[in-house]
Amino acid sequence: MKPYRFLEEADQEFQEQIAYFDGHSLALGDKFIADVEAAIADVRRYHQVGSPISRRVRQRVLHGFKYSVLYIDTPAEIIVIAVAPHRRRPRYWRRRLRNLDR
Repeated sequence: MKPYRFLEEADQEFQEQIAYFDGHSLALGDKFIADVEAAIADVRRYHQVGSPISRRVRQRVLHGFKYSVLYIDTPAEIIVIAVAPHRRRPRYWRRRLRNLDR
């Protein structure tokens, strides 16, 4: 399996979403974590499993939540750039790509 990492903003976003779901039910927070981890495991095994949404970025839709894991498949690793809710303003995560190019 290819290694992966979260961008700092993506990890912070993920932690906030876990806290939100934990506020409703600890079981719901745990289910969200498991769903995100399953999506990342799929991406690590089958790098092109996600649908392309831009030239570099692909998305893997979660099964139990209205969220997607957005990632870039580089030769060395998978970079998670967002755990994006479907209701949020589209493409809010694009500014994160600028930091990768530096």
